[in-house]
Amino acid sequence: MRLFAIGDTHLPSTRNKDMHRFGWTDHPLPLQRAWDEKVRAEDVIIVAGDISWATRPTEVMEDLKWLDERPGRKLLVRGNHDYWWGDSASKLRRLLEPFKTLENFLQNTAVVMGPWLIAGSRLWTAPEAPPMPGGEMGDEPGDAAYVEREARRLATSIEDALKKEKESATPLTRVVAVHFPPLYANEKATAFSAPIEAFKPKVCVYGHLHSTGIPAGFTGERAGVRYVLASCDAAKFSPVLLDEQ
Repeated sequence: MRLFAIGDTHLPSTRNKDMHRFGWTDHPLPLQRAWDEKVRAEDVIIVAGDISWATRPTEVMEDLKWLDERPGRKLLVRGNHDYWWGDSASKLRRLLEPFKTLENFLQNTAVVMGPWLIAGSRLWTAPEAPPMPGGEMGDEPGDAAYVEREARRLATSIEDALKKEKESATPLTRVVAVHFPPLYANEKATAFSAPIEAFKPKVCVYGHLHSTGIPAGFTGERAGVRYVLASCDAAKFSPVLLDEQ
């Protein structure tokens, strides 16, 4: 069984918002081809936020159907553009119910999928972020209240992960899945990197960064954690292999 991730699918929704103006030619067809070729039905794939341009649940159904039709068991993470997501876990669960491969999502929780114990939250732009491109596909401005809130949500998810780990009859591999970068190329510790590194996951995957902003994210190993950027354009429109067991 293998664990993959892809972030920032930015599916068009019923708003028909395409990605051509960002240079994503024929999106999502290149991603669809790579996904269908690479991922098997038994594999797990993390969809690391900015899933759809939908702004409400009625607009996202075709995008969820598109995800459901791709091979693999999916875990969804909320991104800053996922306005359709809402704040009610029970409503989101009902929304996803018809789509059998959209098995789980992170919302102040952790989940076990196969041999992986996955924790995480959306996060936000940390004060330690270097200057990055703005605009519709650029970085969100810093907001201390958002950072504090997301740090609490991340802590709650990690606490739930530790509880689930104790209850598990078999060993589990720790993974963190978020949307915003928890650590930047300058390697300045953030409110997010510290708890992640204390949790000691095997890998932390994130998205959010595009185009000239891609180098701003830290990738590689630090404090025993492998940081992976899996936004669509950073990943060359192909799911990224995170682990295999």
